[in-house]
Amino acid sequence: MTDKYNKRVLEVATLAGITMLESNAESYRVENTVSRILKVSHQPITEVFANTTGLFITLDGPELDEPITFIKRITYRDTNLNKIHIVNQISRDLTSGLITLEEAQKQLKTIDKSHYSERIVSYSTLLLVVAFAILLGGQTPEILLSLVAAFSLLFSYRLKAYFLLNSFIFGTVATAIVAMIIPLIIHFMGSDRPSFDIVIISVLMPLFPGTAFTNGFRDSFKGDYGAGVSKILEALIIAVSLGVGVALGLFIAKGIISWV
Repeated sequence: MTDKYNKRVLEVATLAGITMLESNAESYRVENTVSRILKVSHQPITEVFANTTGLFITLDGPELDEPITFIKRITYRDTNLNKIHIVNQISRDLTSGLITLEEAQKQLKTIDKSHYSERIVSYSTLLLVVAFAILLGGQTPEILLSLVAAFSLLFSYRLKAYFLLNSFIFGTVATAIVAMIIPLIIHFMGSDRPSFDIVIISVLMPLFPGTAFTNGFRDSFKGDYGAGVSKILEALIIAVSLGVGVALGLFIAKGIISWV
């Protein structure tokens, strides 16, 4: 019974850690939350190591015949602060005795059901792009073009899901599509042409890896240089992909305009 209970604790802790890492949480925060859950087992040895692509957990004590170790590889990451908050709250409720281990496991397994729907995400993306266009001083032409750019961005999200694109390829494709379409529209609008810079900056904002970049520095300041450097490098690669995509899109658009 003890082994079964300890294994259940380890399963709950692993599920919590995976959910947080996939939501782009800082490595030190993941280790702190998982360690908090492991203390429910009352075993003296609890080891947790988390980085960008993996989670390693070990539980050991005199009541166990041998250590129990779980190793999980993280292949998917997407920023979701709401999930991080929910997992943190579940761990605190569990350790304070407000919920049982079984209830914590059930809540963690159903956490995706509380996730925002695809429609809400799409509306939020449209609103975010338009809001940045207004914030940057865009007038009616720039705002309307930012809507076109936002719809192009939503289309690139569909391409990412269909073709299972990685972050670099997706960033390049998404910005290339926008940077190719918008100059063509501006070219055929005549003399009163809107600002391309405002439109492209507005549509880049949802793609910029600001959270990953910040978390990388936070991990580094906490002394976890491996996880910190890997997150910073990931953010830089995504940023480079956005620049490459814009350059590629402008090159194609220029070629089409000169040909027409």
